[in-house]
Amino acid sequence: MTLQELEQLKQRTLSERGLHQEKKIPRVTVGMGTCGLKAGAARVLEELRTGLEKPGQAVVAHVGCIGLCSYEPVVEVAMPGEPAVMYGHMTPEKAKKVVKEHILGGKPVHDLLLPITVYPQ
Repeated sequence: MTLQELEQLKQRTLSERGLHQEKKIPRVTVGMGTCGLKAGAARVLEELRTGLEKPGQAVVAHVGCIGLCSYEPVVEVAMPGEPAVMYGHMTPEKAKKVVKEHILGGKPVHDLLLPITVYPQ
């Protein structure tokens, strides 16, 4: 990437973060490090983006390595006012379920949460 492209990416990311905080909408991030990409993170990211019915329902972004290689693809969901949770071994099918039940429905999908995630029942 050129320096100009990196600056544009930075500005877009900062804008998305602001959108998440100001509008109090969910923020979803997908680990797209080398191991995440190899495990299918690009397909998961695409499903998360297309699974939302309307623009603005959530901010969906990708990040670099999350550091949980054995759980890739990893998705973090941060709902407004709640602790962020992590989902592991994601597939497009699991991503559909997370969109429907957690992002749009407000209820975490407990059977897909990583064991390191602590979330009140």
